[in-house]
Amino acid sequence: MKINFTNKYLVWVGLSIILILGFILSILIPLLASDLSSVILFITIFLLFVVQAYLILKFVGTRLDKNQKFGIILYHSLNLLFTVVIGFSIPLMESDFRNNTGIVMLPMVLILGLIITDKYDKNIKNIHYDQDLNDIKAQDKPVIEFEDKKYVFSVNSLLLLGIGTPLLAYGIYLFFDTEAQFWLHEIVVKQTVYFLNLFFNMDVSPSYAPVGKYHWSFDFVGNINGDPLGSIFFETFCTGIQAICVFAGIIICVPHSRDKNTNKDIIWRKTKALVVSSLIFYVVNIIRMLIQIELYYLGYPWESIHVSISAASSFIAAIIILLLHKWIPEFIISIIYAGTLISKKFKQIRNPKED
Repeated sequence: MKINFTNKYLVWVGLSIILILGFILSILIPLLASDLSSVILFITIFLLFVVQAYLILKFVGTRLDKNQKFGIILYHSLNLLFTVVIGFSIPLMESDFRNNTGIVMLPMVLILGLIITDKYDKNIKNIHYDQDLNDIKAQDKPVIEFEDKKYVFSVNSLLLLGIGTPLLAYGIYLFFDTEAQFWLHEIVVKQTVYFLNLFFNMDVSPSYAPVGKYHWSFDFVGNINGDPLGSIFFETFCTGIQAICVFAGIIICVPHSRDKNTNKDIIWRKTKALVVSSLIFYVVNIIRMLIQIELYYLGYPWESIHVSISAASSFIAAIIILLLHKWIPEFIISIIYAGTLISKKFKQIRNPKED
């Protein structure tokens, strides 16, 4: 049976199998005591990267230039690398809910693989839609043009942005605030402890207690002015997930233009904005905690530095807004579009047309 390498869904299934194999094999590496077995697993995982690249090249053939070929291989390789890191980390974790790391993250990387494949499939096919927006203009609806693209939004999509964004953001936060997702607490705490000891030689350690509200905390050795430093307890809000949830809600609910040529790549643009903004917020949150805990270690009152530095770090949201405008101009344009519709409606109320 000959495989149709031009079918993006068949190729995605093959890439998904590679991701799942990489995840499973990486889980086994920390569990095997034999050095030889670990080496064999590492070599096997490396071969998965090679097989993945071969499958991608068979998919794109000669239909993409060198830069585009490098792009699709790079994105899929990073996706596989992230999957391997997740699998490798799970056996090293202490949390009772560490297995939920894979349950949550593995479907995400599989979906990301499909989005990447679909993006380059559209590049290969060079899809262009022939359509006329005159019927929309005839309905007396505004059409906003920006960078040679046309933006027209339905009222329902604008309502979804306004109503759906806070509901979705809150729902995502509630999901990660459940005890079953406290594996995220462990990841953030242990990474923060690693950098605290690396940069500040602080001799702080993570502490796990699978009871009560706070499962994880930072434990300090020593005291300042005779007072013991004690522990700093960790909660979901400390992960920075709330900021990620807000922008995830915005990005997902941003309306699509009714012009097909404008929104043919919007899923890819939304995905890129979501991944990059989440990464920025995650890194900034780690830096925020490093600064706060170092100042606390030096003797500053926790209540003062916690509030002030947390507020200061929120300004990073301005950078994310710029990213949204670069990759998803629909967000700002949809707000302008809604304002135009409201303004037009008020004008009609104040100056009704005479029969």
